[in-house]
Amino acid sequence: MASNQFSRFHRTLTFRLNIWYVSIFMASAAVLFVLIYVLLARALERKDAEIVETRAREYAAIYETGGLRALQRWLFSAQESREPFLVRVISPRNTISLLAVPPDWIETAPEDFGRIARTPGIPLRIPKDAEHDLVLTSMVLPDGSLLQVGRMMNSRQTLLRPFQRIFFIVITPVVILGFIGGAIFAHRVTRPVREVVATARTIIRTGDLNARVAEGQSNDELAEMARLFNDLLSKNQTLISKMRESLDNAAHDLRTPMTRLRGIAEMALRSDRDAALMSEALADCVEESDRVLTILKTLMDVAEAEAGMIRLARERVNLAAMIEEVVELYSCVAEEKRIVMTTDLDRSREAVLDPIRIRQAFANLLDNALKYTEPGGAVTLAVRPAGPETLIVFRDDGMGIPSHELDRIWNRLFRGDKSRSQRGLGLGLSLVKAIVEAHQGRVEVSSEPGRGSEFRVYLPATSESDSPRKKVMPERVVANV
Repeated sequence: MASNQFSRFHRTLTFRLNIWYVSIFMASAAVLFVLIYVLLARALERKDAEIVETRAREYAAIYETGGLRALQRWLFSAQESREPFLVRVISPRNTISLLAVPPDWIETAPEDFGRIARTPGIPLRIPKDAEHDLVLTSMVLPDGSLLQVGRMMNSRQTLLRPFQRIFFIVITPVVILGFIGGAIFAHRVTRPVREVVATARTIIRTGDLNARVAEGQSNDELAEMARLFNDLLSKNQTLISKMRESLDNAAHDLRTPMTRLRGIAEMALRSDRDAALMSEALADCVEESDRVLTILKTLMDVAEAEAGMIRLARERVNLAAMIEEVVELYSCVAEEKRIVMTTDLDRSREAVLDPIRIRQAFANLLDNALKYTEPGGAVTLAVRPAGPETLIVFRDDGMGIPSHELDRIWNRLFRGDKSRSQRGLGLGLSLVKAIVEAHQGRVEVSSEPGRGSEFRVYLPATSESDSPRKKVMPERVVANV
């Protein structure tokens, strides 16, 4: 059990982030240590070289002033003879003119120093033992002789060994603290990820779509991911809720046409194969089937639009031209009922929208106006500016809507008391509202029983430079729902 938990833990993002953090921290500390070590070693080497070079310049100045004898008197004086410097002068003929060696300075015979490198200006470090090095520098004197000055110095390893020891003593607790700090850091950083995973598991296990990720106050990418995940859950919940409601409404409203279909089919079966009755029954079945399909399609369209999932093929459209197309489509219906349709259109108003969907919404509003207007009445359509929006008005002088029904007319399958005698499914206005809101618009209504109703559609307007004009061809409109 413990091995399984560890196996799952070491595959987590938190563990990997912690390992990466500690690895980068240790690599950075190692690079810093090496850099300091190299700089310190070079500083020590340069300091040793400067000591020897300074003394070599002093001896060269004495040699230039008084020659070899003056330098010899200086070296073997009571004070200078105690200085721990090796001094050697090699003549141009490669013979040792002067040699001064401090007591117990080196175990090498003086004549063996001739094999020491003679490159002027470049200090040479020669290891003597584990703790001491010989630092030797050479200078060319004016008469061509070579002056070599050396001094026994502490080995760099001896000087740097405490630094190495301190580094390894300090780096161990630092790495431990870094690992703990990295674990805390990784745990805090990945908290939104863990909450998203936990929320998803809760939803999968319980089916509760109300579960949400706790959102923090930060504005980083992980916090944004949590917010977007919540938005996605909200949209899915809304869509599923709308779909369930649509299915409930469909099940309720389809009961009547399905019952009629069954009754018509049973009547046809009992008609003793009367061709006329069977033909009429088949025609009624086709009509009821179309009614069922219309209900289903409209319910799905309304659910998609209300959930913000409807697909819109937007184009730049002249709203006055679209209203004229809808008026022309319903001109025959108006003539049959002797209803006068008048228009007041601002032809400069344009919008970027889905012409098929908006035409469907306008057709439903005009169909309602004609449906509930008595013969001899009047219907007025207008397109006019309303600030940054465009206002489309559908006004009739029909029966009107009672005040207690105004807020309910947008509900799916709702039909008022006065409208039950008219054809329709009670889906037209809910579809209108869903389509308009899908275009970032809004729809309002005001009505007075016996004096008519006015529906107002507000759509975002557009200017001449927003997008190129695209010709909109008249298309078949689905209305009467």
